[in-house]
Amino acid sequence: MKFTIVREEFLKGLLNTSKIILGKNSDPILNNVRLDLFEDRLEIVATNGEMSIKSIILKYKDDKTLIRDLVPGSILINARMITEIIRKLDSDEVNFVIEDSSTAKIQTLKSTFNLNVIKASEYRELDFDENGEKITLSRNEFTNCISQTSFSASNKDNRPVLQCVNIESDTKNISFTATDGARLGRRIVELPLENRFSINVPAKSVNEVVKSLNNEKEIEIFINEKKVLFKLEDSIITSTIVAGDYPNTKNIIPHNYFYRLEVNSNEFLKTLDRIVIFSIDRENIVKLTMNEDEVNVSSRSQQVGDAKESLQLFKYSGDRLQISFNVDYVSNAIRALKSDDVVLSFLGEMKPFTITRKADDKVIQLITPVRTY
Repeated sequence: MKFTIVREEFLKGLLNTSKIILGKNSDPILNNVRLDLFEDRLEIVATNGEMSIKSIILKYKDDKTLIRDLVPGSILINARMITEIIRKLDSDEVNFVIEDSSTAKIQTLKSTFNLNVIKASEYRELDFDENGEKITLSRNEFTNCISQTSFSASNKDNRPVLQCVNIESDTKNISFTATDGARLGRRIVELPLENRFSINVPAKSVNEVVKSLNNEKEIEIFINEKKVLFKLEDSIITSTIVAGDYPNTKNIIPHNYFYRLEVNSNEFLKTLDRIVIFSIDRENIVKLTMNEDEVNVSSRSQQVGDAKESLQLFKYSGDRLQISFNVDYVSNAIRALKSDDVVLSFLGEMKPFTITRKADDKVIQLITPVRTY
């Protein structure tokens, strides 16, 4: 096995795959990437047991030769070491040669590194087959589906399904939902499909897919009973599916409300950021007091004092209402909506409330309030 490759492209592929390799693996073989060289491409493969990534570097791209003087073959090589070597080399091209079954020579005009390698047959079998239900989403649609939901997934080791984004189809729409029990994010996309399905994909997996996006205009997703596969321009990413029934979140989203507050996102976020300074007795909890004439945000601390600020830009309908909530939950939800104005809709003081864009029910953020005394 040997090849000469454009250093920048090699480094990009190594970084894209090795980023999922955990610092400490129970199986030391997973500290390696697998290099598979074919006549027309180099594939760099890595896995952590839950996610797998295959980066593909074509021999020719846009009339430019990226790989030359190649002899096909496969090998395992330490991910951290090969990435650091390629990162620090001062050369446009890198020569890579397997001189025997145990050593790789990595060479430029000025530098030579000899790095131990392992037979590719020692690596576990990985499934990159594109089979199952196929979904095609634009890059922007997919990015929004993840960015507007995944932050609501749990980051605690409680119920595994709560650490996931649930992807569900009813044959007319596909929905992306995440919840940690205290908040929920959902985005619905109109997308006719033949089959119904509901899968739980770890939030960290779909977030890695977003980070791996490059020049894609669209993303192909393949779903079957064992895995979900994301096909990008220069890479393929697979993730295991978490077994278990996702909570029935459809019934907890209200359809009718008694109170409605429309605010300017920027003003509201800045107000929350100022008032939460005094919320030290109960971490990041503030109170919202509303009537048709005035809307106030307040917090109180027995240790340092209290704070209150009135909103200048608002529209409220309903009787007087007081409700307390976690500032981080509400702020993250508003930022995820990416809208100049948002609508907060309430049923009552201790009922979950929603945050949405005006006249857009395709994206819903739901927050559970906090009891204050």
